[in-house]
Parts: sequence; C-alpha cells; structure tokens
Amino acid sequence: MDHARGAWPHSVGGRTLSSRRGWPVIMHSPSTFLRRCGVPRAPQNLSYRIGLELRAVLSLLNAGRFERDAGACVGVARDGARALGTLGHEMAKPFTIAVPDERLAGINAKVASFDWGALPDAGSWTSGVGLADLKRLVDHWRMRFDWRAQERRLNALPQFTTEVLGEKLHFIHARGDGSRPPLLLLHGWPGSFLEFEALIAPLVADGHDVVVPSLPGYAFSGRPAAPIGPRRTGALMHGLMTELFGDARYLVQGGDWGAAIGSWMAHDHPEAVAALHLNMVLLQAADISPKTPDELAWAARRASLAKEETGYAHEQGTRPQTLGIAMSDSPVGVAAWILEKFGAWADVPRDEQGRPDLWQAFDEDTLLTNIMLYLVEGSFITSTWMYRGRMLEGSGELPAGSRIKVPTGVAAFPDPVFPPPPRSQARKTYNIVHWNEMEAGGHFAALEQPGLLLADMRRFFADQASSKARRRRRIAGAAGVVGVAAVGFWTLADSHRRPDDAQARHRATYPPLDVPKAFAEGVWIVDSGPINAMGLALPVRMTIVRLENGDLLLHSPTPYSAALAKAVEALGRVRHLVAPNIAHWTYVADWQRAYPDATTWAAPGLRDRAQVRASSVRFDAELGGTAPAEWSDTLDQGMVPAGAGFNEIWFFHRQTKTLVLVDLIENLDADKLPPVTRLLMQASAATDGTTARYLRLPVRLGGADARKAVRAIVALEPDRVIFAHGRPFDTNGAARLKRAFEWLI
Repeated sequence: MDHARGAWPHSVGGRTLSSRRGWPVIMHSPSTFLRRCGVPRAPQNLSYRIGLELRAVLSLLNAGRFERDAGACVGVARDGARALGTLGHEMAKPFTIAVPDERLAGINAKVASFDWGALPDAGSWTSGVGLADLKRLVDHWRMRFDWRAQERRLNALPQFTTEVLGEKLHFIHARGDGSRPPLLLLHGWPGSFLEFEALIAPLVADGHDVVVPSLPGYAFSGRPAAPIGPRRTGALMHGLMTELFGDARYLVQGGDWGAAIGSWMAHDHPEAVAALHLNMVLLQAADISPKTPDELAWAARRASLAKEETGYAHEQGTRPQTLGIAMSDSPVGVAAWILEKFGAWADVPRDEQGRPDLWQAFDEDTLLTNIMLYLVEGSFITSTWMYRGRMLEGSGELPAGSRIKVPTGVAAFPDPVFPPPPRSQARKTYNIVHWNEMEAGGHFAALEQPGLLLADMRRFFADQASSKARRRRRIAGAAGVVGVAAVGFWTLADSHRRPDDAQARHRATYPPLDVPKAFAEGVWIVDSGPINAMGLALPVRMTIVRLENGDLLLHSPTPYSAALAKAVEALGRVRHLVAPNIAHWTYVADWQRAYPDATTWAAPGLRDRAQVRASSVRFDAELGGTAPAEWSDTLDQGMVPAGAGFNEIWFFHRQTKTLVLVDLIENLDADKLPPVTRLLMQASAATDGTTARYLRLPVRLGGADARKAVRAIVALEPDRVIFAHGRPFDTNGAARLKRAFEWLI
C-alpha cells in the first residue's frame, strides 16, 4: 500500500479487488475517488451518500472502469449513477423503464382498431385537433414508431424513484461537479420530463446537479390518492430536493405547471430557492391588477384567448373523472387531446385558416414518445388532476399582499395562447431581476427552442452567481481593516467612559420621540438612538414613507416602543422594514415581532454577516440597484458600492424630491458624539472644526463605481435630504448636497 499517498486497497472478505485488466485496485477514499470522477461532495442524506459511494465503486470495479492511477476513472456518470444504493428506507432507488410487452400490445391493438370512418370533421384546427395531422401521427405510430428504441434512449438517463411525503416520485438526477447549485427543472401538462432531455448534458457540464422529476400522477411517478394542486406539488418538490441535497440552496426552472409549482416553492421556501427562472408567468397575487395601457391591453388579450383556448382546463378542473374514463380506453383519443395543444400552443407558422405547421417544431417520434409516457402507466387520468387540485386548494393565485422575493428571471417567449405579461405587471408579484423578450419559441420552449432557453438560463444563473461572489469579495476584502478599526476604537471609547456617565449621556442626547415628525408630504422622520455602528454609538433617524398604495416603508428602524408604533399606525399599514446598509438592522427584530406580515429588506451582503445570522432578525429579500415593484411607483432607488462593506442603498421620493441617505454624508451635531467617535468622523472626512460634513473613506474605498454612483445622487437635485445620523437638509438640498461633494464632483 502507498501509505505516503494515503491510498488503500479495496477489498471484500479479505480479497483485494482487481480490475478486469488484472491491476490491483489502489485508490483514495470513496469520497475522494467520486469527486475526481465528477460526483459532487454535496452532503445529501447519509444513507444516500453511503449508497452512492459503495455501489458506485463496486459497479465501476465490476465494469473494469479503473485506470492504474488511483484517482483516475472513466465513464462514472452513467455507471456511478446507475449504481446508486438503496441503504435506508428513504433512499432513492435506481429506475429503468421496462414496459411489459402485453401493455404495448394492448395499446397498439387499440390504435390499429380505431374507427376513422365514424369521425366527421368539424372544421379541422378551427374546432380542435386537425384530423389530417392526427392521421399523420397515428400512421407513423402504426408503421414506424419503435417504443423500445425510445425506451433504450431514455434509459441512458440516470433515473430513480423515491417516496416524499407519502408520494412516489420518479426523477432524473444527473450529477455535475458541484461547482454550481443544484437545479430543478419542472415540466407541465401535456409535457413530461422528456422536454428537458437536450438541456441536461450542457447544464451538467456547467457544474449543476440537474434534477428532472415527473410530476405526481405523471409518467412513472405514483398516482396521488386524491387530486393535488401546484402548491402541494411544490412541497413535494422541495422535499425531493431536501432529500437529495440537505440544506443546500437550489435553483428552479419551470414553464406551464412548472412555473406555478416553482413560484409556490419560491413563495413558501424562499430560504431554500436561490433563484427562480420562468418561461411562463402563470401566477400573480390576488390583489394585483393591470393599470397601464400595456398591462390593460395584455389582460384584454388574455381574456379573449381564454374564451377560445381554455375549455380543456375547465373540464379537467371540474370533471377530470369523467374525462379520464372517456380517455382510459382510447390511445388515439389521448393522442388527439395532447396533439391539439402542441399545435395550438407552439410558435409555428399558420396558414390563412389558422392551421399550424407543427411539424416545423416537432417530429413524430418526439410527440409519440411524450404521448406514450401518458399511456404506458395509464397516467393520463391522474395527470389532469392537477387542474382539479388547483381549484380545491385555491392555489391559482398567490394570497393578497404576498410577493415572491426570490430573484426571478423570465424568458418571455411569444406563446400564442398564453402571452407573457408586460414586465411591469410581473414585477408587482415577482422580484424580477432578469427579463428577456425571446425572438422565437412558444409554450413548449425546451422542445421548440432549447438553445435559446439554455442560453437565457445560463445568463441568468451566472449573473446570480457572480453577484453573490462580488458581494462576498467586497466584504471579505475589507473585513480585516474594518475589524481592526472597530475593535480599536470601541476599546478606546469604552475605556474613556464610565457606565453612569454613558447612561446619563444617553438620556440627555437621545430623548425618546414617540410622535413622527412630518418632513414632506408623505414623508416623516423619527429621531432616536443610539445605534451601534461598527462599535460606535451614533444617533439614528428613522424615515417613514407612505407609498402610492397607502402602505408604509420604515427606513432604518429606531428603537421600538408601543407608543411610537401606535403613532406610526395612524399614518398607514406598516408593510416594509428596510435595513439600507450593514449597520442599520439593530432594532429590526422588535419591529418584526410587532408586524410579522411586513417584508424585511436587507442591504447587499447584510444577510451574510455572522452577527445577523446569529440574531433573531429575519430578512425576506435583498435590496438592489433598482426599486422593486413594491414601491417603484413612489420611490427611485440606487446603490453606492462603497468600500469597507458599506454598500449603501439610497431612496428618492419623486413627488416631494426628497433624498434619503445613510452614511455617505454626515452632518452630525458634535455634542451628540462621544470624543473618540467624533475623532474618527473628523479624520475620515478630513474636515476642520467639530462637524463631519461627509464621510469620504467608504467612497474612496469603493473606487470608481462608488464615485460614479455618488455623482448620480447629486444629479437628482433633491429639494430635501434626510440623513440617518445627522441634521437633514430641509431646504435648498440640491445646492447643499453639491457643496458637500465638491471634493468629488
């Protein structure tokens, strides 16, 4: 044994195993070996991981897939995945499609005996499926379609079954190298996991573990005991991802039902869903309505299309049992029901009678393989239950007042029946950070335009990953300097101040103000403090803004009191709590307890701080460089990527031209600062006297991007400026702001 390399011989029953080439197998630990073979180190549940390691190693040994070099391997993706063990009752089991000959013979006999002579033509595609196209498909079915060939092709994919929350789920799990988060791909009706076949390999090559389930009641997943809707299905999908990856955050992509299921997952499990990509925007909150001309035009078009195109959904949502009985004995009937949707919903040319040339987008084998996935297990019946389940659980829209805060990207394909809403409409429900108007492709985007969909997914997920990495680098790069400065100044300040003096100073300097003071129309301020900013006691000001819909946004919350809360409630409903930089979260927890339905927003990087993670504060969403839909009709918003972690979010109240800032400019009262704090402020701002007019250090550390962002703030020319710590500019704000930044502009 090569002890120096830490290698060990793999043996069973005392016998050293060898490859078929006769070489003794000397290898690193199974975990190390599998990582080198492209199997990620994701924690997954223990039995799943142990099964993977032992079974994959043994399978590769038997297949002779080792080279003499202990760390090298070939072809692990297929053999290792197929060799997954079944240790533990929650373990995923390898699955192979093997439809009995009797079942295939029964389907083929019914297809052959279908009586075309008894079927009149009601008007081709104007009244349903075109008979000529259906006959073309059925002729191919009878004469040339080879299910066994399709079965062999599908079995090349690593397939498994498992039980989640009492439901059997079938899924594909293709493993990447672990460099990117796991990715869940969700199909809809009348599609299947087949839709994503072309996307799996390139996404795995990008580093993702790719999971493609069959929805409950579809294909080889089990039949639910009763209809379930997209919200319950979302819980099952989250359970599947948790079983596979533990607490690791994951990505979700979906269209049709996949879009609804993914949206409910992002709504119910925002802590788990790192990002959501949609090629169909299916849900919106119950209190959302179109307002702009574009939004109203879209809503009118959707309503007009619904009259002609959603009869199937009403039938499946109200009487799926009757429909199921009618279809259960007619493979051609199932084919007609499904083919009609592919013809009507695809982005394909149409003649003057509206007949689609669907063969430009799909070939017969693809359509028939998808149809067979509804027939071989008799799952067409239960596949329609999702529509009934949606009605029973009321999951056709999100609750009023709720929003999806997970970063969301939308590939807006030109779906001829379900046209995408304007971005402005979607932003009212989703945190849209990426929107792409696609040049081609309809409802079945992954089948019609896999290249376009893949490119958009890659761009969106890469943007999310790079944004997170940039935040981490900025914080990590400044951590040493900030930590040393904070500890040093805190120690010095604490050594020069007796506890009794500090308490007396607090009472004199920060008298409670339980009544908000009007600053501008729809804008109030509340002065209090102190806030612990990097170990320094600073006065703090809360700004209250009434949004267009009457809700209140609380910026930099001050210490909570029942009297103050009562006064705030007289102004409107508290809907948003905002921590605009890394220091202004101290009192958020108390306000959260008082207003549990309010959304709490964090500055970039704030949620990653150890102090925040160890606290009871819950942050629901992260602020960015543009205003989210929740207040975009009232406030403009931007970010200064300043140094030392001070990524500052500013707000501009358009109606009153009021600018709300935090730390970039300080106009502090000297008598409200401890001596050491005053010394730091003066040194960083390089001012004379005892008042710091602006805080230069973070802007300088932020570099060119920070200076550019500050110039953009000055260009707003506000009438008034509110600072979180210092005296506001209540008049002549533009000129005073410009003077404060003369050194920069």
